[in-house]
Amino acid sequence: MDMGSKKGVIITVVVLVAITIGSFMVWLDNPSNTEMTIVVTDFENHDAGIFERHNIVSNAVQESFSEFMNEEISLDEYIRIAETSSSQNNALLMELAYSDAPQEWQETYINRIASLKSFEAHIIETMVFANLINSDGEQEKITEVMNNIEKLKEESIQYAEIANSSKP
Repeated sequence: MDMGSKKGVIITVVVLVAITIGSFMVWLDNPSNTEMTIVVTDFENHDAGIFERHNIVSNAVQESFSEFMNEEISLDEYIRIAETSSSQNNALLMELAYSDAPQEWQETYINRIASLKSFEAHIIETMVFANLINSDGEQEKITEVMNNIEKLKEESIQYAEIANSSKP
């Protein structure tokens, strides 16, 4: 990946983190109003935006995991990136869950949420794997976790495909 692409990914990740942190700060400033409401009027564009932002987060995780595996970044760097990506993924989940999608969009949104939940589990498994590798864990456990990583990644992709194909 060239330097321009890396800068673009980094800038995008920073913007997404800032948005997420800003959202939480607003919520924490007024915790008495615990009901979250997201007003969405164009569900097609909203879903497309969630899909695109998820792709950005997913690519950042995949690239960082590959860099960790190639010993280009440290365990601490990978964990920090994975935790940030997890936070961004959870923000996407909340946005979908509180968007109050109409009946015709329910199937799409339910499957998009399932995709993001599988991806969240995928991120967690990559952190478990990274810690196992770093601590010279048992090969059997490492293999099991790696299989879970692949299974969860595929599950996330399948739910995303179902969400895409069920759009009204």
